[in-house]
Amino acid sequence: MKGSVRKNVAIAMMVLFSLSAVYAGGNTEKSVADKPVDVWMINSPVETIISAFDAAGENFTAETGIEVNYVRVPTNDFHTKLVSSISAGVYPDMIIWNSSPGVEFSQTGAVLPVDEIVNEIGRGQFGEGSLKMFTVDGDLLEIPFMVRPAGFHARKDWLEAAGYNTEPKIDSDGYYYYEGLQTWEELLEAAKKINDPSNGKYAMGFAYSRKAFGDSASFCMSILYSYGASLLDENGNVAIDSKEAIEGLEMIRKIWESGTVPSAATTWDGGSNNNFFIGGDIGMVFNSNSIMGKLNDTTAVKPEDLLMIPFPSGPAGSFMSANPESITIFNKGNVEGAKAFTKYLLKEETQVSMFEIMGFGYYSPLKKDVMENELFSNLNQNERVLMQDARKAINVSFPYDPNAKLNALYSSFLFDDALSRIAVDGWNSERVAAEMAKKVTEVIND
Repeated sequence: MKGSVRKNVAIAMMVLFSLSAVYAGGNTEKSVADKPVDVWMINSPVETIISAFDAAGENFTAETGIEVNYVRVPTNDFHTKLVSSISAGVYPDMIIWNSSPGVEFSQTGAVLPVDEIVNEIGRGQFGEGSLKMFTVDGDLLEIPFMVRPAGFHARKDWLEAAGYNTEPKIDSDGYYYYEGLQTWEELLEAAKKINDPSNGKYAMGFAYSRKAFGDSASFCMSILYSYGASLLDENGNVAIDSKEAIEGLEMIRKIWESGTVPSAATTWDGGSNNNFFIGGDIGMVFNSNSIMGKLNDTTAVKPEDLLMIPFPSGPAGSFMSANPESITIFNKGNVEGAKAFTKYLLKEETQVSMFEIMGFGYYSPLKKDVMENELFSNLNQNERVLMQDARKAINVSFPYDPNAKLNALYSSFLFDDALSRIAVDGWNSERVAAEMAKKVTEVIND
């Protein structure tokens, strides 16, 4: 295999195929429900999120006697640590994550199908689209849990000073919008008006760096898909070098060359855009909302300074990368304990209690009964926009049928590296698209 992307994908795929032999004969170990349940999840930057999950674990233990052991891993390290652990034969009992690990590791035979759990709860509680994205060869391998709604965060005060009307309008489909802030082109024009680099204030906080894995990939994906780009065409052929993809890359290049993004964004990690926005130095960021809950009277940006803008559109509409946070159970270890904790987390009363602790914004509900709970009847305007985006655009990492190779490709920095090629190496859009197509071809044909 050639190239760093193929090397990274090879690691993940090596795990998939080597482990399939181990599981060919089935799992002969019986799960013991009285053992602790090891739950891997992202180490949340918001203290109330940690408290909500801790409370759920403690309440579950009080009811069942089964201990819950959370293993919290930083976002940028999660996939690497997961692959390393699984390759060493060490499995979590369950994972709560938004990057489809059940689909990625589906070929190992180590992922427990969860149709029985969903049928017991009621399939009607989940959107069919969110169930389909986790179904491989007829088996549901992950359960939609909650969603981290990605949103476009903007400085309301900066936009108002530039003459923008921040009173929301409602379109014919019942969706909120703000005049002059509906498309990527319009957002770029607004960014130019509020940009003030001479005073250290930049309009846009997009990370053009693979160290910001997640935020950077989602930014790139959202623009490309909103311009009509696609990894594969309807016949399964590689299409990421299409005219539409190049036009999307041109918009990404235009944003970078506009001077509205700080040059240091090429070295940012996953928390940089949040920190600079909260610190008052950035006017707009794209983020799977971990900002709203951090704003208070002591931060440079106050809650009243925040304006959530419905996700911008390109020629093909809007595309928001907002993978559901799903639950994946492995069929080795404490299977019965993991199943019991999964069912507990999916109860309406459990989730409502969690939202009462952590608030709304970082997470949005996905289950129908939770969405309709009276707790969500009095959301403020920013929260309503987030809920709207979460309901409108729940998408997989790639808008295709679940595919382990494509999921591994996502984890191999395909989109993040495209940003670096533009901002660091100065490549034109055609050259970036050609490299992306080569990487996708290598992986699909491997």
